[in-house]
Amino acid sequence: MPRNPYSAADTGQLADTRLEPDSRLGALARRLAAIVTDRVQDDLAGVGITDLRPAHLRIFAALGHGDGARVTEIAERLGSTKQTVGPLVDELVARGYLHRRRDPADARAKIVDFTPGGTTAAEAARRSAENIDRQWADRIGDRRLDECRATLWELVNEPADSTGGS
Repeated sequence: MPRNPYSAADTGQLADTRLEPDSRLGALARRLAAIVTDRVQDDLAGVGITDLRPAHLRIFAALGHGDGARVTEIAERLGSTKQTVGPLVDELVARGYLHRRRDPADARAKIVDFTPGGTTAAEAARRSAENIDRQWADRIGDRRLDECRATLWELVNEPADSTGGS
């Protein structure tokens, strides 16, 4: 199967990182995210989509299945800035995955949305991620996967400084 040229493992970013069962949760979460990203990119490469970087996939996820969004809304959803997200959106527009249209609520603003090709790529990425979840459920069981998801959700929705730690 073709490899995506943007694989974190292939660039050596994670290959030398040694993790143990008692490694910090942040390190384990980063590794897990990289595994998912690499597998999604491998699946996309398998259907001929090799020009998407991990940051592009985050833009896809932030757009979701709605009616599009302004760049500022995408940035907010990602916890990022317009200055960071804007160039990524420009790349995706240039590659034919996204397009811009006037915002009916404000003619000065633009809404970013998927093109048909972008919808195809986003759906392929979503299916890949769902397959990964199913494989993990098969490995550790639905109950443990649900508990893991619920625990991670609880952690990401409580700021670290509010837990009383320093």
